[in-house]
Amino acid sequence: MRLLLLTLIIFPVALMAQKREKPKMLVYGSDITALTAAVQAARSSVPTIWVLDQEQIAPEITSQTLKMVKNENLDAGIWMNLLMEMGMSKTKSDSLAMAVKADFNPQLARNAIEKMLRELPNLTIVRDQQILNVEKKRREWQIQLANRQSIQVLSVVDASKDGLLFKKAEGTKKEGMSSSLQRAKEVSLAASRTTLAVGELKDEVYVLLLKDLLTFEKENLFDIGFLRELDPDPENIAFRAAYGQALGATAGYVAFFKTDTKSIDIRKLQAELLGFSARLNPYQDVKTTDVHYGSIQKSYLSGFFLGKVEGDKYMFKGDDFVKFGDVKDVLNDIYTRSQLWFLDNYKEEDMTWRDLFSLIKFVSFKGDEVERQVEKDWKSRRKFEGEFDLDSKITRDHFAVMADLYSTAFAKAINLDGSFVK
Repeated sequence: MRLLLLTLIIFPVALMAQKREKPKMLVYGSDITALTAAVQAARSSVPTIWVLDQEQIAPEITSQTLKMVKNENLDAGIWMNLLMEMGMSKTKSDSLAMAVKADFNPQLARNAIEKMLRELPNLTIVRDQQILNVEKKRREWQIQLANRQSIQVLSVVDASKDGLLFKKAEGTKKEGMSSSLQRAKEVSLAASRTTLAVGELKDEVYVLLLKDLLTFEKENLFDIGFLRELDPDPENIAFRAAYGQALGATAGYVAFFKTDTKSIDIRKLQAELLGFSARLNPYQDVKTTDVHYGSIQKSYLSGFFLGKVEGDKYMFKGDDFVKFGDVKDVLNDIYTRSQLWFLDNYKEEDMTWRDLFSLIKFVSFKGDEVERQVEKDWKSRRKFEGEFDLDSKITRDHFAVMADLYSTAFAKAINLDGSFVK
């Protein structure tokens, strides 16, 4: 009986140890960027090993009380999860996020991080270790730690302070690596479709595009690049967190699919980030609690409209009316039949619901059931204000919802420059 009892205790432990997969990705560093990269990769079902170059996790948020007042309405993803855990809320709230940041408690941050990490069976953490050598061997990177442990992985993220991995990986230094970050108001319509992260820096909203992230990558070795040039201002932490989540998803993608960055399907990568609540639109007037938030995210990534600058803010302006010319070129680029419809129906004025239904039915070969369904769901499911009226004008908010329902724009493959794949 004693032998049986011992077997029953030991066997499950041994079985769990056997089931732990060999790591496919390694993250090096200890700050908030390393944290969110490692968490995202593990959540994306990529066996990940996180090597901390010191003992403490994310010291910039776990060492002292902070006061942060920026990035309003832009907090999201893993960073938002952390803030909500600190605020003891199970639902997302932009106002609560701002309240937590205004008096950011390091002990609460440590507790929230520990809880987050306990829920990640795909993540292995090695604390206070230096990486001595990095070498590419066929498809894998061989990493040598100071404790003589050797690790083979398919992708590597260097989020350390010194960024020495490119130098240690002989022959891997990528030429022309320079700072690259774009203000949301300066990004072209096509390029906006490739957004992987957004956040506020120096009182302006910036976006991280996939091509910018890949500027600091070679052979599946990813570096945080220009993040090292940012000053240690606490107001930059939210953007660092968003960048890390994008980096973790990208490095995780190539490891999971055993491929390289040239083969990344941008839409699949963005869908993975959206699935873990990352914010991929830079509109400061759109809260995460907005009833149409998901549709607006996809509308931005589809490239239907650019935002509007008001003072120092970058806005969606969901109540503004949509003109035919606002969406004609994008729709014509996606649908051949759209070109025919605009030839017969184009006007230099605002679109009405009657116009939009006509366009939807012509392009998608649908009938009057479209109007009937929208009228039925007007307030109950779509949460539209006012009364259903075919002759009323379409707003940006309306268009985003309808595009999400009836357009395949977000599913349309795009190139690295944001142009649609023909």
